[in-house]
Amino acid sequence: LDSQLPDVLDHLQGSLRAGYGLLQAVEWVSRQLPDPAGAEFDRVIREVQLGRGLMDALESMVRRIPSDDLALIVTAIKIQYEVGGSLAEILETVAHTIRERVRIMREIQVLTAQQRYSGYVLMFLPIGLAVFLMVINPEYEMRLFTPGPTLCIPIGAAVLMILGYFIMRRIVDIEV
Repeated sequence: LDSQLPDVLDHLQGSLRAGYGLLQAVEWVSRQLPDPAGAEFDRVIREVQLGRGLMDALESMVRRIPSDDLALIVTAIKIQYEVGGSLAEILETVAHTIRERVRIMREIQVLTAQQRYSGYVLMFLPIGLAVFLMVINPEYEMRLFTPGPTLCIPIGAAVLMILGYFIMRRIVDIEV
């Protein structure tokens, strides 16, 4: 649904600028957009037809779908509903904000790709080397796994590799 939200906003803006009311604009979105957005907005329309208020139906959709962008849209609609102003302009600003957030997220994914894959290489290189040594010279590798103090070496290495992997993921995982 998040990938369809800019289209939802474009349809809502266009409908509002064409003179439709908010309910008619939501109905237009439910008919024009494919699932999941079309189905979710159709559910909002059905809830309104059953007697629920439009704002309540939109808030219900936000509770059903965990999306920060959708919550931002519904909050903007609620504020406009209470305060007034041009909803089309507000939705245009929200659409621009969402598009910029998506663009920045993609840019971050591109910029951090090398570090992510470096983390994977650093994680799997020792494992691959251990498997290679096991195939080439099993006696040499098995000395590490004999009971006693030498058993701490592979266990410690495994723990540190896993810890390093999670630290690398945390460094590279940037939220916008």
